[in-house]
Amino acid sequence: MTRDLKGKWVLVTGAASGIGRELCLILSKEGCNLILADINEDGARNLASEIEVIGVDVHFKKTDVADIEQINALKEFVSEKAGSLDVLVNCAGVGRSSALLDTTAAQWESIMRINFHSAVNMTEAFVPSLKKTGGQIVNISSGLVFFPAPTWGVYATTKSALASFSECLSWELKGLGIAVTTVFPGVINTPFYSELKAETAPEKLVVWLINKFGTEPEKIAWLIAQGIKKRKRRVMHSWINRTTYLGRRLLPCAFDLLGEAIAGALQKK
Repeated sequence: MTRDLKGKWVLVTGAASGIGRELCLILSKEGCNLILADINEDGARNLASEIEVIGVDVHFKKTDVADIEQINALKEFVSEKAGSLDVLVNCAGVGRSSALLDTTAAQWESIMRINFHSAVNMTEAFVPSLKKTGGQIVNISSGLVFFPAPTWGVYATTKSALASFSECLSWELKGLGIAVTTVFPGVINTPFYSELKAETAPEKLVVWLINKFGTEPEKIAWLIAQGIKKRKRRVMHSWINRTTYLGRRLLPCAFDLLGEAIAGALQKK
């Protein structure tokens, strides 16, 4: 069943650029009212100006989702502006391309706070509101969950944690009438990748290939919007994700060999 989103209140973190930005534009054209949350104030305010022209309500709150106090402030802001929330989209995230053992404890802590803990804290903050509306939570994971490519292990670990949290959450919240959608994007050409910290020449080559051949964010944003309208449990983008999802289960030995080959190539300085 496809539901009408007109008049629904949607909160999107990481709204200022990439998938978050494109999703906000699509949802505004569906008639959704939006709360934009991002640390990038200029980008979010520019987006809000674009959305206002469409004729829906839109508000922006500068928020660092790694900070629990700012999440609590965002909760109060949403209550003031919207009353209750219909959809929460946890889209904020950062990337990192480096070997696992080259990643410091501080770097691990930082990326986990943004990519995983923020979604947990946002969920805890907004479930009471979503319970009132029979709402929906959308968590943006990654296709790297199915094939955690060498030098992408740090990022893949955070997104694997988020995927497990999200999948379990979908069962636990069903009794409250809240749907949970886990999104597995493929390679997307967004500022997310252009800002990655790649240090060695092979790592830089991988990032260049991603930015050169990645899918435009509008495509995955459209799929997410459809997932919201249909309250899907999962949204999977790209034939690569579908291949790795099935292939890893059907041909585990072949995937082990592929991973070892990629790791060997990337470890050559």
